[in-house]
Amino acid sequence: MSSSMQGMDTEYARQVGQNMGEHAGQVAGVVSSITAMISGLKWQGPDRQGFESDWTGSFAPSANAASESLSDQGRVLCVHADRQDEASR
Repeated sequence: MSSSMQGMDTEYARQVGQNMGEHAGQVAGVVSSITAMISGLKWQGPDRQGFESDWTGSFAPSANAASESLSDQGRVLCVHADRQDEASR
């Protein structure tokens, strides 16, 4: 985009928005995979309980919230691109 251009490169914005959604899905998939791996750990005792509690109570929900936010923002960017196209017609 040149420095004199105003507005938005809507095609690129949609690509970015779609990539955001794809990466959000990847984050959610990683969290799910790690959760399953943690469930399969052969580990007992208070350290495991503490670790699992931290994972399920704090980290996994935070990572999933970040994933949802990333996906939401990707959709918002696509909506802005659509609006920009409509305004430019």
